[in-house]
Amino acid sequence: MSEPLAAWSPNLRVYLRRCALAGVTTAAALALFGWGVAQSTGYWPLIYIAPILSLLYSFGVDDPTRWRAIRQNRWYLRTDAVIHHGPDGEVRIPMADITDVRTRLGWSVVLFLKDRQRVCIAYVPEPASIAAQILAARARLLP
Repeated sequence: MSEPLAAWSPNLRVYLRRCALAGVTTAAALALFGWGVAQSTGYWPLIYIAPILSLLYSFGVDDPTRWRAIRQNRWYLRTDAVIHHGPDGEVRIPMADITDVRTRLGWSVVLFLKDRQRVCIAYVPEPASIAAQILAARARLLP
């Protein structure tokens, strides 16, 4: 088997940026919800209790568990396929099966496949560059 044209893996910095954005957005939404409930019920501690509990859960339980699950993922671009190595084994996605490649939210690349499935390469730096590399490799292989 030939050397890969490119290799990618999840980046902790990108993952932490996503966690911070999601955590702050959730806390703000819960604070607004708490304000609405406090206006009608008079229970004002809900304004700060709900956001604090959501942040504690997010940063204390959910995010570390998610990072442990994805940190071992490795993606390799070869001339004829994109290969994913993860804790559950290897998956080969032939270039001929990829119909489109798009970036999402500034930290992931989504591969759209012929069978209408989607494969996400998550928490990578420079997702636009990765998408361009995959599209260029597909263009070289397919007429």
